[in-house]
Amino acid sequence: MATALLVVLTHPVEGKEDEYNLWYSDRHLDDVLSAAGFAAARRFRFVPSKLSRKPIEPYLAIYEVDADRREECEALLLKTANTDAMPISDSLAQPAITWWFESISDRVQAEA
Repeated sequence: MATALLVVLTHPVEGKEDEYNLWYSDRHLDDVLSAAGFAAARRFRFVPSKLSRKPIEPYLAIYEVDADRREECEALLLKTANTDAMPISDSLAQPAITWWFESISDRVQAEA
């Protein structure tokens, strides 16, 4: 089964980072997973290093769906966003950057 990933880059409104992180991790991820048929979600924060330059946005969320359901999940997400089922916090700066990616190979793991 091919996997599709929705990659979302965001940042908080200045001075509201704690509120943003609390809303995103404790509310929004669950709202997306329950309302839109997504299989999994995870958030990341940028970490400076010798290998990475300053990012477009400092926060990343990755949502996983079955690639065959991508359009259905996207439609449900767009329909549900900004409703009682999926309120969007005013601590989230707009606009968010979103991209869909679809797997083109099997997952490869390191051997133990």
